[in-house]
Amino acid sequence: MRSQDTQERPDIAVVMAARAGDRQASEQLIRDCLPLVYNIVGRALDGHSDVDDVVQETMMRVLDGLPQLEQPDRFRSWLVAITVRQIRDRWRRGRTWLTAEPLEETAQDTVAQADFSDLAILRLALSGQRREAVEATRWLEDEEREVLALWWMESAGELTRGELAAACGLTPQHAAVRVQRVKERLETARTVVRAVTATPRCPDLAAVLASWDGRPSGLWRKRLARHVRDCPQCLLSSSDLIPAEGLLAGLALVPVPVGLAGLVLARALGAGSAGATGGAGTRTASGAGRTARTIGRLAAKPVATAAAGAVTLAAAAVAWYTATGSHEPAPRPAVAAPLSPTAPSVPPSPRTSASPTSTPTSTSTPTAAPATTAKARVSGRHALRSVDHPGDYVSQSGRLGILGPVGATSSAAARQAATFTFVPGLADPRCYSLRDATGRYLRHYAFRIRLDPDDGSAIFQKDATFCPRSGSTAGSVSLESYNYPGRYLRHRDDLQLWLDPSENTAAYRASRSFVLVEPWT
Repeated sequence: MRSQDTQERPDIAVVMAARAGDRQASEQLIRDCLPLVYNIVGRALDGHSDVDDVVQETMMRVLDGLPQLEQPDRFRSWLVAITVRQIRDRWRRGRTWLTAEPLEETAQDTVAQADFSDLAILRLALSGQRREAVEATRWLEDEEREVLALWWMESAGELTRGELAAACGLTPQHAAVRVQRVKERLETARTVVRAVTATPRCPDLAAVLASWDGRPSGLWRKRLARHVRDCPQCLLSSSDLIPAEGLLAGLALVPVPVGLAGLVLARALGAGSAGATGGAGTRTASGAGRTARTIGRLAAKPVATAAAGAVTLAAAAVAWYTATGSHEPAPRPAVAAPLSPTAPSVPPSPRTSASPTSTPTSTSTPTAAPATTAKARVSGRHALRSVDHPGDYVSQSGRLGILGPVGATSSAAARQAATFTFVPGLADPRCYSLRDATGRYLRHYAFRIRLDPDDGSAIFQKDATFCPRSGSTAGSVSLESYNYPGRYLRHRDDLQLWLDPSENTAAYRASRSFVLVEPWT
C-alpha cells in the first residue's frame, strides 16, 4: 500500500528528459523526489539541523549524476542509494553531534530544529499508538536509524524491499535479516515507552528509573526491557500494541519545510538563471515563479491547509535567496502580542499570586499556540503550591523536577529550589516559561520534567513553554504543554513531575493543579 499523500514515482520519460538537461523535467523530478529524500535523511539523522545540508547535497548529487545514469528505470533505487551514501558520509565526518549527548545540547547551528519524531507528531497530528511508535524511535541506537528510515518508508509504501536492499548494498535475504532486527528493537522500545509513561507506573520500574536522567537511549532501552520482560504489570500495559507495520501502512510523509524546498530548488535551478546575461531578468522571474508554484504544491500536498500562504512564503524565500545568496531560511512570522494584563489581587502570606488561569480552548492544529484568556498576566518570582499536597511545592532535585516540602523552617536552598521566575513563553509570549535562580528553565524531555539551560533551539523553546488552564479548585492553575496539547505538568504518586496526558478523574485534575503564591523569603 502506498501512502495516500505521497508523490507518485517519477515517470521514466521525466527522468530521461531531466538527464538530457530539460529544466522543467528537472524541476518535476525534484518535486517528486524531495519528500522521500527528506524523510529518509530526517529519520536517519534523528532530525538534527544537518538534515537540511544532507538533503541539499543529496539532491545536487542526483542532478549532477543524472547524465551518467544508464538505466532510467532504476532511478528510484539509485536515488535512495545516493541518499544513504550521503548519510554515511555525514556520519564518517565525525561531527560533534555524533556524541552520546542529547540533540538539544549538541546542536551547533543558530537555527536548530526539532528532532524528527517531534516533527512527525506535530505536523501529522499523530496520536495513540502511532504517536507511541514515533516516540519509540528515540530509544534506538544511532546505527539502527539508517535501516529504520528505509524500513519506515517501505512500510508506508514508499519503497520496495528490492529498493531498500539495493540502497543498503545487501542481498534481499540479508536486508530482511537487518530489517527484522530493527523491527524487534522498535517493538521492544514501544513496550518501554508504554511502561515508562504508564499511570500509575510500576513501583519496581520506578526504582529502576531512579538514576535515569530522562533521556531515551539504546542503553536504557536494554536496561528497561529486561525489567519489562519479567514484569506482569508492565507486560499487561503493552498487551494491546498493534504491529508497527499496521500503524505505518498508508502513513503520510512528514511535509518538506517550505524554506528547505525553496533552497533546494533555487540552488538546483536558480543559479544559472541568476548568473546569466542577456534576458536573465525574464528567465529568473520565470524560474522563480515556477519554483514558487512547485514549493506551494510540495507544502500543500501532505497537509491541505494554508496553500495560498505556502505559495507566498515560497515565492518570498526564492526571491530572497536569489537576491542575497543566503542559505538561512526566511524568518517566521511574529507571534501575536501577549494579552493585556489586569490588576491582580494578592491574599495574605504565604500570599497567593495572581492566577494566570484561562478558559480551556481546544486547538485543531498541534503546532498552533493554545489560545488563552488570562484573568491576570503573571510575571516575576512565584512558587507553585500543590492543590492535593498543600505543604509541597514544584521544586527540583538536581536536574529533575519534583514536588517537595517547603516551609518557614526550610533551608534557603530548599526555598530557592521552589521559586521560579515567570517570563513570557519562549515559544509563545501568550504562555509562560519558568526560570529558576540559576537561569535554567523548567521543561519536559521524554515527558519527564527537568531543568536545563536554554540552548536556543526551537525544540527547547517549545518544551519550556506552558500555557495556563483552569485548575481543579478556584484560584488554582494547570500548566498545559505548548507542543503537546492535552498533556499537563503534574506529579505522580512518587511526587516526581511528569508531562502526562489528561484524564477525566478528580485525582488527576488535583495532581495537575497548583496555586501560585509569593516565594518564601
